[in-house]
Amino acid sequence: MTKALKQAIRAILPTWKTTPIAVLHRESGIPPVHQLLEARRLRFSARIKSLDRAHPLAKRTTEAAPRPIIKCIKLKYQLPPKTFPTRLRRTNRLLGNCQRPVLIPRKYSHETQQPLQTASKEESAKDFDRWLQTIPPLSLIVYSDGSLSPSGAAGYGYDVHQNRRSVCQGAGRLGPAEVFDAEAKGALEGLKAALRLIQSTTQRIVVCLDNIAAAKCLRGKPSDSSQRVFLTFQALAKTHRKTEVRWIPGHTKIPGNEQADILAKTGCPTRAQTQSQHWPSCERPLDSSPESGVQAWWDASAPDKYQSLTLKFPSSCPPELALSRTMLHHLLAARTHHGDFADYHERFQHNDACVTCSCGRRKAPTHLFYCRKIQPRCRMRLAPSPTVAINQALGRDFDKFVKLVKASSFFEKICPHH
Repeated sequence: MTKALKQAIRAILPTWKTTPIAVLHRESGIPPVHQLLEARRLRFSARIKSLDRAHPLAKRTTEAAPRPIIKCIKLKYQLPPKTFPTRLRRTNRLLGNCQRPVLIPRKYSHETQQPLQTASKEESAKDFDRWLQTIPPLSLIVYSDGSLSPSGAAGYGYDVHQNRRSVCQGAGRLGPAEVFDAEAKGALEGLKAALRLIQSTTQRIVVCLDNIAAAKCLRGKPSDSSQRVFLTFQALAKTHRKTEVRWIPGHTKIPGNEQADILAKTGCPTRAQTQSQHWPSCERPLDSSPESGVQAWWDASAPDKYQSLTLKFPSSCPPELALSRTMLHHLLAARTHHGDFADYHERFQHNDACVTCSCGRRKAPTHLFYCRKIQPRCRMRLAPSPTVAINQALGRDFDKFVKLVKASSFFEKICPHH
């Protein structure tokens, strides 16, 4: 696979045969085979984590619990045999343990539920304000929200209102989780806080949150993520019999929702509860692990010429590939120093090669920016310093390199390849 991929990349890129392999992968945007296979292993590991315990693959990865030790029997006869680390078990250990979802039979209801969102955010906020004025004043309104800090900590907050006043509120932090899990946990904790109030047994409770996906799971079929939280919420709501779920638009200056958002953000720095990891948090490394793994490989194997260009490994098709093959060849040659240059020809003993430009100077990757035959109106301004400006023109701002080559006809008239 590696050989076939290298041949395909060489057919894509107009580079010299001596170009380093790492550069070929970077300029084509195609990671090495071992990085691609490792990304597939991570995906398959996440797939195993999402299976029910009764699934055949899940059974093959679950290790049997050790038997109790009997003192009257020698210990060597009671030790369980070591399980062979199969490829399936090694793949399963790539990601941490998390709560496995349970297969739940689909429930069909004859009652048609009202849609959560029927208008835009602005109109929904106005409708919610009008609805607040029509409900009985003793009704309990639970506002909940979730938040995710830049460090990856998920927090939740809730604020219980009665007669437009806050009667109780709280906040907390989850373990490794996502915003969706924090939204669900905040709704559950808010409902529990409302049920602890004395007047909750006879009053209507409306749970309001600004995450429409979490609201759908609270009303209908729970998702695989935070499945226990949704099932607990539905059981409490069924016991109370007067609990409703309503979606409200976020960041529309609804007092209760704004306060819940503040509480959720303050709950992120608090100490996390001791609990198992959520399944989406197991998948979180998949969004960054393939890219971070390829980037780490590129940082370690990038040639010295590329270190000064500060070019990262592209996550998609590199924009340089939109250039013509001739222009792309000149750009890659200037980046790699593998091209029609004096040092390159002398290194490989190309005795018949022309090593000087028509201006009399030696051919070099950066000679384009200093050649005396380029008209002053076509030259590029080398600021703040020549080294920084040239590295930017060869790196992220390669449009400047292309513009200079086209305006001066450098490789056609001034410094052609012989």
